[in-house]
Amino acid sequence: MGSALLACAVGWAQRTPLHPLDIQTSDFDQLVSNFNAWKTGKTFGGVSKIDEQFFISRQRPLERIAGSLDYKADGEGDENRNLCLWVPLDDPTVTWKALPRYCFEGDNFSNWSYVTIHGNWTAPWLRVTAGLADVAHKNGVKVGCVMSVPWAQFVEVGSGANTYSAVFSMLCEKDNDGNFKNTEKFVKFLKYYGIDGVGVNSEFSSDANSMENIRNFFAECHTKAKEIGWNFQLHWYDGTNDYGSIQFDQGLNSNNALMFGSSKKVVTDMMFANYNWNKSVLTRSEQKAEELGRSSYDYYAGFDIQGRALRNLRWNDLLASKISIGFWGAHKQSLIHQSATDNGTSDVAIQKTYLDKQELIFSGGNRNPANTPSINMMCDLSNASLQNFHGLSRFLSAKSTIQAVPFVSRFNLGNGLVFRNDGQVAFNHKWHNIATQDIMPTWRWWIVDGSESAKNGGLVNADLTWNDSWFGGSCLQLSGQTAFSRVKLFKTALTTQPTYNISVTYKVPSDTKTHAKLFVALKDKLTDYKEIDIPEAKTYGQWQTFTTTLGELGLSADDVISMIGITVADAPADYKMYVGEIAVRDPQKSFAPVAPEINEVEIIRGKGSSVDFKMRYSAKDESDGSKYYNDEVDTWYYEIFMQQENRPVQLLTATTSWAAYVVDAPLKSGFEGRNARFGVVAVSPDGLQKSDTTWTAYKQVPYDTPSTEVVIDMPVIKPGQSFTMSLEDEMAQPAQKWQLVNSQTGTVVYTAENTTKITTKIDEVGTYDLILTPSSGANIITRGKVVISPKATGKVPEIIDFAVDKHEVETGKDVTYNYTIDKGEGKVSRALTINDPDMLMIPGEMQVGKTYTYALWVKANKYAHDSQGTNLISKNTIADRWPHNNWGDLWVQVRPACTADAGSGWYGGDNNGSQHTENEVSFNTFGWLHHDSPWEEMMSTGYSLNPGVWNHIAVTQKGNQQAIFFNGKRVAYAEASSNNSRRENSSDARIDKSATANIFIGGGGVYKAGFNGWVDEVQVWNKALTEAEVLQAMQGYKAEEVPEGLQAYYTFETYNTADSTFANYGHGGEQYKARMVRTQGSGGEATGNAAYVTQEADNSTQGYPGIEGTMEIKATRTFSSPMTTISSEDDKAAVVKYNAAGTYSATLNVTNDWASDERTLEDAVIVSVPTSINAMSQESDLAIYPNPFVESVNFRFAEAGHYTVSIINAAGTVMQTNSFNAQAGKVISVTVTAPEGLYLVQVVKDGKVHKTVKVVKK
Repeated sequence: MGSALLACAVGWAQRTPLHPLDIQTSDFDQLVSNFNAWKTGKTFGGVSKIDEQFFISRQRPLERIAGSLDYKADGEGDENRNLCLWVPLDDPTVTWKALPRYCFEGDNFSNWSYVTIHGNWTAPWLRVTAGLADVAHKNGVKVGCVMSVPWAQFVEVGSGANTYSAVFSMLCEKDNDGNFKNTEKFVKFLKYYGIDGVGVNSEFSSDANSMENIRNFFAECHTKAKEIGWNFQLHWYDGTNDYGSIQFDQGLNSNNALMFGSSKKVVTDMMFANYNWNKSVLTRSEQKAEELGRSSYDYYAGFDIQGRALRNLRWNDLLASKISIGFWGAHKQSLIHQSATDNGTSDVAIQKTYLDKQELIFSGGNRNPANTPSINMMCDLSNASLQNFHGLSRFLSAKSTIQAVPFVSRFNLGNGLVFRNDGQVAFNHKWHNIATQDIMPTWRWWIVDGSESAKNGGLVNADLTWNDSWFGGSCLQLSGQTAFSRVKLFKTALTTQPTYNISVTYKVPSDTKTHAKLFVALKDKLTDYKEIDIPEAKTYGQWQTFTTTLGELGLSADDVISMIGITVADAPADYKMYVGEIAVRDPQKSFAPVAPEINEVEIIRGKGSSVDFKMRYSAKDESDGSKYYNDEVDTWYYEIFMQQENRPVQLLTATTSWAAYVVDAPLKSGFEGRNARFGVVAVSPDGLQKSDTTWTAYKQVPYDTPSTEVVIDMPVIKPGQSFTMSLEDEMAQPAQKWQLVNSQTGTVVYTAENTTKITTKIDEVGTYDLILTPSSGANIITRGKVVISPKATGKVPEIIDFAVDKHEVETGKDVTYNYTIDKGEGKVSRALTINDPDMLMIPGEMQVGKTYTYALWVKANKYAHDSQGTNLISKNTIADRWPHNNWGDLWVQVRPACTADAGSGWYGGDNNGSQHTENEVSFNTFGWLHHDSPWEEMMSTGYSLNPGVWNHIAVTQKGNQQAIFFNGKRVAYAEASSNNSRRENSSDARIDKSATANIFIGGGGVYKAGFNGWVDEVQVWNKALTEAEVLQAMQGYKAEEVPEGLQAYYTFETYNTADSTFANYGHGGEQYKARMVRTQGSGGEATGNAAYVTQEADNSTQGYPGIEGTMEIKATRTFSSPMTTISSEDDKAAVVKYNAAGTYSATLNVTNDWASDERTLEDAVIVSVPTSINAMSQESDLAIYPNPFVESVNFRFAEAGHYTVSIINAAGTVMQTNSFNAQAGKVISVTVTAPEGLYLVQVVKDGKVHKTVKVVKK
């Protein structure tokens, strides 16, 4: 299904976790033997008991509200029409499905209220992840898996010629009496795992006898499923007909009527029509379904949303029909999710765009089913285009399963930037687990004004946001100015009592006024609202819960609530309120969630400061093959805990499964105290009651996954300057070997063995690779890890010497601190910061033909690779149609770990090359036939562009010769076939030859993530540089010394704020300036409505330190010491006076744009107070200290005698008197009981006033 041309994948933008998948599944190729061996209570396909739990749904399928209670929003369509999403719910690697993981991005589809069937296209027979089944069943949606039979494959029952024939032969096997042997087992299997239906991508050929067997098998499955209380479904692509021939676009007719089935013998529950249907096909299909006694809504008009998006000239015909709707697209990810790159390819950008895209598709261009645009036949999947889409709600009506108390929604979408509980961060880690997704608002968003109109404007904005949450990762946000808005959130059918509670948990981030009311509407009285004020917040920015009884809203016994929502009135422009939970509960209902028994814990990886683990638990014994739903053990979900010995308990995640998977659970680092225990708690359906915590015994967490990251103690290094490199992981064993290698020559300049850190210096300017041999494992090579740069570009500042001229001094006397410093000042090149979705656009006129060089210095901040990696350099245009808008003349990418395409010349070989490590660079050009795969010959094999370090990349082409240079060394060279061409020479009608393909540095695309980091010295030449010329180009050029052939040269030293451009110092023409742009109005594969919009640029960061430039590296010097007055300060000394007695330290800090150096002289000076208010000399016969003091004053007498000390306040009152005989040179401490303040200390010796001193008690 779908065109072969488009059988490529989209991307990762961290859509795939950085951690491996630790949950095993079964292989479709082994389906026959696995199914034959399976029985209830035995794992399928030999997976572990823990992993099996991730495929057993624990959510009982819920029925949807029906009959008179199933009302529609204004403007909604046919309540009988169905929607099948026959799309993947998966990641680009077709690995993760709906399994829990620890990244934020992932397909967390949430518009279930308009969906009838979700047949996960990448879920092979017979495996559907429990996370998908749980969330779908919660919303009354059927889920399925798909057997994707290849085009024109011959399938024959009774033959084992191929896997598909073998599977159907096994299913259709009969006993001696001619009865199917496996129908009952088949449907019991599906019920056990929670799979509602199976799908067949029937583009295969067969024979009439085989097709009859297949039909009869599936017909009998319907009968057997009813006997065990299961609603079995078959989902069939309308390709292979009753007789085994492939026949598309004919609708229901005599050739597929048997496969569709009659009312007496249902075979197919969802027959998915190919995409070229028309009015007559729809009409004939309706008539044929009626003739068969079947609902015509079981026939689905197919939409290829990959190849055609939502463009269809027959929308009006479909609206007038009684035919359902089916979306297909594509092979690896849902196109709705895949195309959510309108605003960039970061995980947050994709998730926000994906939410908007869903709401635009389902609720129409105004995100309100009661206010939809007119029918639009030409929409693509960009959000800009979808703002004019009529919305599927014009054809369907939203459904709901909210029919029982308690009802609780916390607006948790099933993923988050952190995991929160009760509004507090419990686990500070990105996460994704769609199983935890709450029932979302039925409509997104049915909002009306006081006259019940959705079309007058001025309505509050409603969104789901990850900015905060009460539980999980997200919440509802209401924002913006409105005089009055009624937000109708949930369709319900709740039979209630006046004693029941209704509650809302909310937060007002920057105010206390909520401007809001909570309302309900009753059955058959949908505009007669019962409402109550949501109280003003006690404290802004804090979560709080308002609870009231339904009686307070005016409800009576057995009233049926049909709607729940919130009104907002008189809200200002900056209004914002978060809603974390809405609930209806029976306070008299008591639940008893069963405390689970922990069956096993598997520690997967023990790292220095974290641990990865899986845990299996059970609320009931299922060893006899039985299977229980969570509602049978009074449970909504399970909370998962860990406690390190002598450390606090940590809540890590929640899930509906009877197994949990946690990555990066935090541990206190160190070899000692690595014992931890693991716990689980069952939470009741009302979310309020919990079981006791079940804990394992403490067990040792091994340290078996050390980090091999290496850090350097300074950001810039000069010739002959010592620097230290060390393993970041303090627990790591010493590396076997360290080597520093000159990047250009390969000369080893330093070697050390069996150590965790090295200190060395290098005399020659250049880049150096680090080859690290860890304590175990293969060499790890970091290209360009060390850069030795010239002194002219500035260095790390250094305090060479820091000293004080005296160590004891009285207050008010000069103290001189002398120091010698190297400020490390200089001038360095400027870098251009690029953050996706922004990209640098260079006019395409700067490079024509097939002879050229692109060169630049580049430092990635981090990668979030798409399936084909991250765009570094490309030359294409949005004027071309898919796929050329994604390919163009050339594309240079940083690839994830992948298998390259060896090919034959340029005729691809389907990824039959070698395995490549992550972050290697690929270079493909127009004419390469396997555009989605890197060419084996044009990979920087062994040379990865790792983040955090500067490296130089150059790619060249000269006719059919291509090369890649890495830090001046040629690392790839090949001669392409004559297929190597240019887009302007192509006859492909999808290419707009009148449009110039511009050059881009960074920027995402379909299957390609956008670049995040910095670039410097971007060069475009009209010749292919040699290795010697590349080495020269790496050094940069002065403006007056730019060599011939360098057409475009951008140094980013000067930014023209008037037109947001960078000057071209190349010979191609000063009019060809570069600018930062963003693609606006693009959505996945469609760019016809897109435009390049200029963005502000940032050149305020240091560039490659090996090149001089205009950015000044200036230093600032800071001297500090407490209780001082600085008399003078320069680059050599600071002269200060201390204002109070005490012992003081002094700190000197020197900071420049590279780094800082700081030194502290501890207890540098002892300061005393002069012994008289009459400026007595240092040889005074009396010292009084400290001053100020807290409790006691010390007296040191030079002469022996009888002394009387009086403490006198400002009013002249004597507060206390102490008398004593003192010996010469001895210190006597006097405790002062008077309150804080200023006092005179009067000292009388032998009857005469000896001294009077002011003191301060603090």
